[in-house]
Amino acid sequence: MISSFHLFGQEIHIYGLAWFLGIFIAAIIAILICKRRTIERYDIVYSAIYAVIAGAVGAKLLFIAVTIEPILGSGLPFSAVLKGGFVFYGGLIGGALGLFIYTKQFRLKFLPFADIYAVVLPLGHAIGRMGCLFAGCCYGMPYNGPLAITYYDTAGNVPFGVPLFPIQALEAFLLLLLFALNLLIYLRGKKSGTTSAVYLICYSILRFVLEIFRGDGIRGISAGLSTSQWISIILFCFGTVAVIYTKIKKSVCIEE
Repeated sequence: MISSFHLFGQEIHIYGLAWFLGIFIAAIIAILICKRRTIERYDIVYSAIYAVIAGAVGAKLLFIAVTIEPILGSGLPFSAVLKGGFVFYGGLIGGALGLFIYTKQFRLKFLPFADIYAVVLPLGHAIGRMGCLFAGCCYGMPYNGPLAITYYDTAGNVPFGVPLFPIQALEAFLLLLLFALNLLIYLRGKKSGTTSAVYLICYSILRFVLEIFRGDGIRGISAGLSTSQWISIILFCFGTVAVIYTKIKKSVCIEE
């Protein structure tokens, strides 16, 4: 499994390329569908700047939080923590905060924007996860079954010569299904907040289960669950409460 290739004499790392393409393609689709919620295209572009910057900060901060103890405990310098990767959930939370700040700053409604991001985020995430597959990060547990992946040369910290569960590819596939589901819901013009709630519920379940098949140890374990599993539980509850609230509010409006 290669982690980079050369183009015009320059080394291109597949991990970074995949995440860049994921963000770019997701942004293009968001621009194409935003008019259905009467959102201007320039607002999608500018809000994406807020979301991407805040997301990058959040992803790095959560990575530091879950890795600083084991990395420093192994005798490596603090610079090793800073040079490390990112944690998706930190990016999700940071990106949502950045989007919220943008909508509040320009007095826009948050939920219509959140719905658009909930549609395209799984697609961008799926492409980015394929970058993880080539980079050798976020790898699966030892596994000798069908479609097992064995690394022999990569930039990540994946164990070499050990057949592993293809967790990155599986997550990418499931994220594509979630993208298709939320796009269908969005195009059908469901109430604001619907696609956001569906995303939170579906991805939190997906991620909680997939964490069981992960093999990378530096993920922050507490009470037998990883940091991502704890966050998944919180987001699932949040999404479920949002759905229940919407149903109750709709029922009250009908009765009135």
